[in-house]
Amino acid sequence: MDSCSKFSASLAIRYLSKMANMHASPLLFIGVIACWSHMAAGVADKRLSDAILGDDECASDDAAGCSLSARQLRGDVLSLEAQEEEVDVSDGEFVASKSFGSFDWTPTQRTIEAAIQDAKWNGDGQFHEGEIVNAVSVAKWVNEDLLVNPPFNGAHGAIVPMPASGDDQVGPGNYVAYSRRQVCYIVAKTLMGAGTKEYDNGLTRFMNTCARTGGFAKSMVTLVASCAADPTLKDGKQGPLLVVARGADPTSVQAARGVAASTPLSNAGLRVCQYDDGAAPLDGIPKVPSEGCVSATGSGPGKDFMSGGLHRQVVVDITASWLGGYVLGNACGLGGGQDERLMVYFPEVAALTFFLSASHPFPQLRQPAWVLGARQFFVDLDGTGRYNDYVLDKAVPLNSDLEDVQFKGKTYKMSSSRPFLGFMSESQGFLGKETYNNLKWARLNRHALQREIRSSDKAPFENQVRAWYNSVALTSYHVEVRPTLKQFVQSVGTGPWLAGLWWGDSQLGMLATWIGQALAAPTWGELPVDYYMYADFTENPGNQCYVHSYHNCAACLSKCNNNPLPGTAFWMPNEAFTDGKSCAGAGSPQYCGQNGVEQIYAAFSGKGALDLWDAVEHAFRNGAHTEKTVFDVLLR
Repeated sequence: MDSCSKFSASLAIRYLSKMANMHASPLLFIGVIACWSHMAAGVADKRLSDAILGDDECASDDAAGCSLSARQLRGDVLSLEAQEEEVDVSDGEFVASKSFGSFDWTPTQRTIEAAIQDAKWNGDGQFHEGEIVNAVSVAKWVNEDLLVNPPFNGAHGAIVPMPASGDDQVGPGNYVAYSRRQVCYIVAKTLMGAGTKEYDNGLTRFMNTCARTGGFAKSMVTLVASCAADPTLKDGKQGPLLVVARGADPTSVQAARGVAASTPLSNAGLRVCQYDDGAAPLDGIPKVPSEGCVSATGSGPGKDFMSGGLHRQVVVDITASWLGGYVLGNACGLGGGQDERLMVYFPEVAALTFFLSASHPFPQLRQPAWVLGARQFFVDLDGTGRYNDYVLDKAVPLNSDLEDVQFKGKTYKMSSSRPFLGFMSESQGFLGKETYNNLKWARLNRHALQREIRSSDKAPFENQVRAWYNSVALTSYHVEVRPTLKQFVQSVGTGPWLAGLWWGDSQLGMLATWIGQALAAPTWGELPVDYYMYADFTENPGNQCYVHSYHNCAACLSKCNNNPLPGTAFWMPNEAFTDGKSCAGAGSPQYCGQNGVEQIYAAFSGKGALDLWDAVEHAFRNGAHTEKTVFDVLLR
């Protein structure tokens, strides 16, 4: 019996049982009919399910070394068009591209008042928009409005896309949308200790860890407080939509190369921001507009892609195979890498990431995935992590940034403030054991495994180009989501993708970003990529300095070493430190190369994407040449 058959049979039994007691939910019945219709329609989900060759949650004592799923590496992909024969259903303010089910909540374990107290929330809810709230008024709103007016068509449950596919409920190539009230309802119930019967959702599991009394709890309570203040939720209104869209299964490398053959690198619209790199200004490379590139001060962050640099600029979350990283069971609040920190600052993203999966041991949304309509609730987060704290952004928009969007012939409102895209490089665990020697040479961009170029290798360069291309290309996402994506997205903001805690080469990461964006941008019409440069990015501090030519690299490393990040700003295994210092190479310029990003841009910006791709592979076809930097090998 396939997953939909099991699901529909289970729901049918529940529905008939409830009918006998006259308590049947209409949504439950719709879920049964939708799933049965799905089975009769042609079982596109079965094709997806059959195509998944493995799970990325491999059995390993070292979770960080978990290998990539077969799905991420396979080349015989399903087209998005083939998935469109799935049943499209919607109910009220819930919208989805696939069948769904309704699940009752288990009893709560604590009051909302106790949950607010456990979170040590200070009652600072004086948002610039909406009503002024405090701990008492938030609890009153939850008890007398949110819980007595359940948002799922009046049913005291929650709706989830079904069946699961690809280790979460959304599944490759599909999307789901919840109203802001529905998200707040889900969060409030989990804060109070409730779970969902017969669906072991990840959010309840996560909030039953130390997250319940740590920074994540404060973040979630802040979200609920914003809902209590929100004029769009007044008098039981549903409020604007939030959309989660998963990317389709990746195309083959051969298909990506075919696109590259006729694509100029100029399509990428590459722009750079020297946010915090200590280097002299780069000549000859287009710059990120000044309002999106403001250097940090001694007391606080400036403007970069993580703090909210440009209007409609995407924040790229450098993920694991799933969004949210390894916070489950490991983090109570701020900590870990960039991915984990973003979850605290974007509580709506975190809530949906965990609620939309019941997988084990990582119940989190799989990548690549967009979250639209989410907002950043706290200030002082930038790419360094140096200044991050739980300081409420009182200017977080409640209704001032809402725009009309269309789904299934109906008009909704959606926040346009911070489009969010999470995806990873195809390089997790490529080093094997994270020994001191492996990490030393990887952090210096001089490890031979970083320069793999053969398809048979574990993490070849071609896979990194494909990962960026597939994750960013508009055509990777459901046709019904594409108009909203085009409406809300005008540029892609990123840091040293590939070269964070997966220990890739920052020069190769920049090149893969450039090529991959050149391939993806035409699917949008045009879409520039904004590449932010740091002396001390929150992951692998100092390593991005190596994208500079020698003197700029030396200055960058000096800044990193002389003003090191505080321990609260980053995480690395002990084996990654050099003489007790966090900066790559302990700040020594010994491994800086002669050529930097400006020389590479001058040499290749007028050429085709495949020209640069081929140049990289040709350079390392006969060996890794780790005595030189990648840029120096390319330009020798």
